[in-house]
Amino acid sequence: MKRNGGDRKYTGWWPGSLNGDPGSKLNLMIHTRFLVLAGSLLAATAGFADVVEQGPKDSKHSGLLAGVARADISPPVGIAQLNWGSQTHVEAVGIDPAGMYATALVLSDGKSKFAMVDIDSLSIRNMDWVIKQASERAGIPIAHIRLGATHTHSGPAYQREKGPVGTDPNRYLPAIQAYERAVGDKIAGAIIEANAKLRPAHAYGGKGTGTININRRVRGTSKTPPAVGTNPDGFVDRDLIVFRIDDEKGGPLAVLVNFQCHGTTLTFENKMISPDWTGMVRPTVERALPGALCLYFQGAAGNQGPIEGGTGDLTVAHRLGTILGHQAAALALQIETVRREPVLEGFAESTAFAARQPWRVKGPRTGSLAFASSVVEVPRRTYTTGEIARMAAEVEDARKRLALVANGAAWERYQAEARLRRFEDLLKQWQSPVDASPRLVEVQALRIGEMALVAMPGEPFAEIGAAVRAKSPFAFTMFCGYSSGKGGDYMPIASEYAHGGYEVERTPYGPEAAERVIQSAIALLRSLR
Repeated sequence: MKRNGGDRKYTGWWPGSLNGDPGSKLNLMIHTRFLVLAGSLLAATAGFADVVEQGPKDSKHSGLLAGVARADISPPVGIAQLNWGSQTHVEAVGIDPAGMYATALVLSDGKSKFAMVDIDSLSIRNMDWVIKQASERAGIPIAHIRLGATHTHSGPAYQREKGPVGTDPNRYLPAIQAYERAVGDKIAGAIIEANAKLRPAHAYGGKGTGTININRRVRGTSKTPPAVGTNPDGFVDRDLIVFRIDDEKGGPLAVLVNFQCHGTTLTFENKMISPDWTGMVRPTVERALPGALCLYFQGAAGNQGPIEGGTGDLTVAHRLGTILGHQAAALALQIETVRREPVLEGFAESTAFAARQPWRVKGPRTGSLAFASSVVEVPRRTYTTGEIARMAAEVEDARKRLALVANGAAWERYQAEARLRRFEDLLKQWQSPVDASPRLVEVQALRIGEMALVAMPGEPFAEIGAAVRAKSPFAFTMFCGYSSGKGGDYMPIASEYAHGGYEVERTPYGPEAAERVIQSAIALLRSLR
């Protein structure tokens, strides 16, 4: 390279490559100015470009701690599966690939601690010992532990009044009892594990719409009695409530899904142990939010069933669960677990004059917890002499029908036997000595920051949950049936008693019960505000 009329050796811009050349001072000066300019440009670019949006990682701690754990509670193949009066089999022949699970969530605000467990089961029965064990080992008060069933009708069970007449219980009960003990230990273990995993967290909720349920109370006519099926004209509650819990860095930790729909896609033809449609909600949500465990909390589903059911086809249950799972996941992905908002921070020259409005954290949402519960006294169901006489006539008619098909086809005999048992069981219930004392129903309410969860045992009608949510003072409120505590069975609203049908015929509660529970739940929520 020639400069100033002479040949000079040049190897680059870096000072070390100037080799003492007299022109190196000029090169060094140019090089230094280049570095200063480049640094200024980089600094300006860094200040102007918001590479990563702010989120929970940029927020102060909410005060909430959360831990989650899951246990596989799938039973052995061949266990009893007596969940339907019309079914002709007793033993399950396989396990749904979706599996059966119990998922525990433990929450703490440093002062109080609570545990909630989502369990793939028909109901919560005889589990006081499980709650006691978990309480002792995890240091959580007994009153602060809630177990909730998904209400699948395809799990392990031995109900003497179901299935083929004459089944020997001694053949199946030992396995069922061993399974229930093992499940209880796993539930307690999941609570203990979740408690050990407590970590700083942020939480908030969202409300959307689920589309897989329908009113299931088919009205009677002059030609047909009321039945369980699909009633497009009946009340349906499609509110879908989702709570999202993130860790302190914004990684999804847990997603709570609350919806109201019976686990009766699969009925008496099904021979697979299955969580029904709820089993596909969880993996669908978890695939959308990697790192999270999803818990499904059954709602007030007493009169809500799947839009398609009464089948032995697993693919139907899987499809419905996947639909609701996607609806819940879409909602969860939109939830902001910390307070964020776009902030105007300048403008940029582009094809259009663009406002720069990056999302900035304004602060955490409150993570404080509060709890209240009450035991509500509700009237018992009573029956007139006319109603009892009508039921006795139904029993007599059912006996005659059974006699007519005693030597007929197996299916006709099974149907006649199921009919007779149903009416005999109802007549026995209706003829029980009158007890003037009220029935007791436990209602619980937990505040989680700006959200709330109400729980009760049994199968409340959807109108009960909808009424409580409508009057709740919280931004988002879950209403959960099928929970641990005093009480149980169907709880219709007063206007449904006139229509009769399965749920009304077997409820132990008088028509005033629903309104008393609604008012108690609303009062509890207001006390937590």
